[in-house]
Amino acid sequence: MSARKRIILIGSGMAAFREYALSAVASKADVVLVSKFPLTWETPYCVDSVVVDIDDFPAVIERLTGLNPDGVLTYDERYVELTAQLTAMFGVAGPTVDAVRAVKDKSELRGLLRQAGVGAIGFGVAETIRQAHDIVDVLGLPVVFKPRALGGSVGVRLVTGADQIEGAFADAVGARIGPVRSRYDGVLIEEYIDGPEISVDAVTYQGVTTALVIAEKETGLDPYFEELGHIVPPRAELLSDEALDLVRRTHQVAGLDNVVSHTELRLSSRGPRVIELNARLAGDLIPYLGLLAHGVDLAGAAADIALGIEPSTERKDLGTAAVRFLYPAQDILVRSVSLPKPVEEYPGLDSFTVLCEPGTEVLLPPRGYLSRLASLVAHGDTREECLATISDCSDAVAIDTEVLSTDTAQTPDAG
Repeated sequence: MSARKRIILIGSGMAAFREYALSAVASKADVVLVSKFPLTWETPYCVDSVVVDIDDFPAVIERLTGLNPDGVLTYDERYVELTAQLTAMFGVAGPTVDAVRAVKDKSELRGLLRQAGVGAIGFGVAETIRQAHDIVDVLGLPVVFKPRALGGSVGVRLVTGADQIEGAFADAVGARIGPVRSRYDGVLIEEYIDGPEISVDAVTYQGVTTALVIAEKETGLDPYFEELGHIVPPRAELLSDEALDLVRRTHQVAGLDNVVSHTELRLSSRGPRVIELNARLAGDLIPYLGLLAHGVDLAGAAADIALGIEPSTERKDLGTAAVRFLYPAQDILVRSVSLPKPVEEYPGLDSFTVLCEPGTEVLLPPRGYLSRLASLVAHGDTREECLATISDCSDAVAIDTEVLSTDTAQTPDAG
């Protein structure tokens, strides 16, 4: 019997959001985890680990030089460029450095799409407030301000009036995920695209892009774009060949190949438009919803591609799956978040996870992002059944908090 292949995984994330993915990767190959911290929840899935500051790309490259893995993978947006560099260094399968940079830098992708005449959106990059005003004057209102290279809608804000420009610029410049800021300076300003939003998780292998998991997205906390939940599959009227063709063409324009990707689109009155394309597995448990609703193992497919193996693109109709994230109505100090009964006593509820420890300050944008108290995942034979479970179980969650005043709340690194 041949020895198992070995894959280097860059970053692991929270168990609540990534354990299903790490488990899938570990089923394909022996995993060596590269992380800032020693193994904790990841221990059952890893054969070894390398502890290094993974935000220091040169340090990681130096530390891993001399290894001989069969593949390199990440599902963390912060490390897609590092992973592409390592893929090139080791000579293993994966998207090219140039392609990953083209989608990591949202302004570069905008420029490539405009040059190709593919779903173009008006945009500009501002280094100063004055430049921001000039760009808005050209584009017209409304517009969206965002960091050039962050994830999770952190620092993204809708601007409907000139008096909001300075605040939106400051939000985008100051946005952080933990200690990590955008790797590219300047603020991307783009015309606002109306319409419902969907995401498409696809497998691209040897130039062929196959859409596997399509999710309907729910956002809130205007004028910000916090992601409140996702539903797989979306309403039938949100599915279109035009949108899926746009996803394929965007991959071609960016040169993105040999990857599991996550594309976000708005279905506007002028047709579908790509909001962003990410060279990694989706977050927010969307791939897990795909597993429940379609039997699709996106994390396993990502591992296969990294190992140079053709991934499965089989998809089934197993019903509907949804995730809902619970947010506070205002800045709070959390005392406790709980579900009164065990998960198994709620028919259709797949999981309930508390996302903040007692004593945590949970701040709403712009002082805090991804301000989630808990997540609920449900699965049902029909959309109506699934959403009813999500709604009923969300209402059942017991939340004990203390309201924070503006004076007492402390702005975290992530905000």
